[in-house]
Amino acid sequence: MTDHPLIATHTKNDTGQRGTMSSAERALSLTAGGALLLHGWRTGGLAGALEIVAGAYGVWRGAAGHCRLKQALTPTPFEQQFSREHQWPISEAITRSVTINRPLEEVRDFIARVENIGPLLRWVDSVEQLSPDTTCWTLRAPAGRKLQTTLIRQPAEDQNTLHWQTPDQSSWQHDISLSLTPAPANRGTQVKAVVVCKPAMGKLGYAFARAISLFSDKALLNGLQAVKQQMETGEVSNNRMRPEGDDDFFYVHGDSGHAAASQPPVKTGVAIEGGIH
Repeated sequence: MTDHPLIATHTKNDTGQRGTMSSAERALSLTAGGALLLHGWRTGGLAGALEIVAGAYGVWRGAAGHCRLKQALTPTPFEQQFSREHQWPISEAITRSVTINRPLEEVRDFIARVENIGPLLRWVDSVEQLSPDTTCWTLRAPAGRKLQTTLIRQPAEDQNTLHWQTPDQSSWQHDISLSLTPAPANRGTQVKAVVVCKPAMGKLGYAFARAISLFSDKALLNGLQAVKQQMETGEVSNNRMRPEGDDDFFYVHGDSGHAAASQPPVKTGVAIEGGIH
């Protein structure tokens, strides 16, 4: 895919279209909802009340012509295109952008060296270089657990694109690409990141990936902002990466082993700063 869009995920207009029901689906929902309403009215009691609620929702959904479940289980046009081009059964994507007030070549060289990126991310425990193009990332997960993932750098379409993938045998394969372009008005470099995963379990896995993307989207945003701060100021503000008194975090974790047993967990990770695009 030669040109990744800035907003590759779930815009309001696209979300509405993906949840639109066909005429047959609306008719089925109205019929089933009406039947449940009638049966629940005749049955009475708690069971009847539950049927009435379910029937009312079915009637409302059929009348409105929009289904949230269908919306949640339908990939965006970008995700569908990505799946076709990469021969994946289904894809789930998030994307973010940041402008860094530094020359493009300097930004590209900094990001290309993974040893520069790992220390900027609070939820990354370590980055091990396995080969010139392969790194193993150890991530801190909730409840003091550790996760490991391998990233393999891929040949890029041009020198201003960086591209990584997880191994093909990964249960939740990921494709990560960053495109760098000069920012307007000589304001430095615009970095656009697109992260696409191949969920296991088909549409059920897609729905799960959509749910956790509420957090991973913010992780991507704050990761880019950490790179921006490091390159522009020489340091990363702890207030952004570890906001005190804010309960919206990507990870809640503590040190593993004996230290975790003797000390309370430390909140780290990513603060929620906005909605998914």
